[in-house]
Amino acid sequence: MSNPYDPPQQQRLSRGVLTSRALRLRCPLCGVGKLFRHWFAMHKSCSHCHLKYEREPGYYLGSIYINYGLTAVLMTAGYMIGIVLKWAAPAVLLWSAFGFTIVFPLLMFPYSRALWLAFDLAWDPPEASDFVEE
Repeated sequence: MSNPYDPPQQQRLSRGVLTSRALRLRCPLCGVGKLFRHWFAMHKSCSHCHLKYEREPGYYLGSIYINYGLTAVLMTAGYMIGIVLKWAAPAVLLWSAFGFTIVFPLLMFPYSRALWLAFDLAWDPPEASDFVEE
């Protein structure tokens, strides 16, 4: 039986579709399979299309940059806006920013991995070797 997601047969998905599926923590390729078993534990492959989620060793190193970049931009913008608008004392804003830099990356962990997978699939579509044999 042939896989409906074989590279020669699959149409190229738009970046918007891949991203929206990733933000729902679903397989970016088919949109059906779940990416995560638990908040910090990914499945090895999609239960529907059998796409391997870790395409090579160290694959998710790039997701750290997504997580770090979002954290740094949001924390810096929030702190600066808080200082300019005098929302609170600078020490309170500083401790709030510190707390944000601890909590936000933990909350963003699955989303940064899902986005990394979606972005990678947009620029490097899967090949036959990217699927697990049934």
